[in-house]
Amino acid sequence: MPARTQCNQGSSKVPGRLRIVTDFDGVWTDVNGQAEAVDRHREQGLRDLSGWPGARIRSLLEEVERAVRQSPHAFGWASNGRISAFADEDPFLFHNALLSAVDRLATESHPGCLALQRDLAAQGLSDLNALGSRLFMEASQGYLSRCGHAFRAEAGEVLTEMLGLGEVIFCTNFTTEAVAHSWARLGFFVDGPQATPGLTIRGLARKQELTADPPRQVSFGARQVAVDRGHYRQALLEERPDVVIGDVFSLDLALPLLLRSEHPDFLDLSSLLVQASYTPAWSLGLCADPTLAGLCQCHDLPATLALLRQRTRG
Repeated sequence: MPARTQCNQGSSKVPGRLRIVTDFDGVWTDVNGQAEAVDRHREQGLRDLSGWPGARIRSLLEEVERAVRQSPHAFGWASNGRISAFADEDPFLFHNALLSAVDRLATESHPGCLALQRDLAAQGLSDLNALGSRLFMEASQGYLSRCGHAFRAEAGEVLTEMLGLGEVIFCTNFTTEAVAHSWARLGFFVDGPQATPGLTIRGLARKQELTADPPRQVSFGARQVAVDRGHYRQALLEERPDVVIGDVFSLDLALPLLLRSEHPDFLDLSSLLVQASYTPAWSLGLCADPTLAGLCQCHDLPATLALLRQRTRG
């Protein structure tokens, strides 16, 4: 079970109060600084590991980037051989898609990708998707140790107001400790004598992991989104939220929407997509689809709070 603090077992709801499951990074933070650090570390890491000069690595990555941007639906963060989230959904996913794309283009006989794949394999690095995740973690840990998560200016005020409306459960792929440390900077605590009432952090949620129990894809607009996310499903079943908030449709909101349509405990579930500078048009378009009941677009955190207030009133 993922690390979790301030656990209320997710089994009971207080009348008149919401249970809110929310993603963390991208919803409450600005990811651009961290993404830039990841980009720099990716180039340096590939140069060091392959022995290639920087100009050669940079030239190849630019080619791969063009291929990914031209067909973002065909590339993304891979899990068990399938796309878990698409390349265009946020900068972190674009990073992971690039390394997976090198493998994919190598199978199509792209000469540069074949050469990089060969030289990395000589160093024992045959899984470029795994290497992408490793480089991401290295860069992120370094950035966060130096700078910490970059909260949106209104994050503290909105969380205070949100806690007045109900229980707030952060369901995040980051570790519980890392997210708790960041919130402590703003005066919110998840354990100890200063613990903030109603605040829970459920880290290492593994929302990206496709568990093939069984494999399942669902059509959302023109995209086929994988929804067999067993770890995330278990978290949602345990927490039984009234509202789920996220910034990446595939990772955060596709499964809650499916549960609303199929599971009796989620018939009134609201799924809120918080818009960011990188949110793709296809995700925003889904929010205008009348067949996707419960899915709403929020321009920012205050807009999210306004919708939650409406939900408590009616």
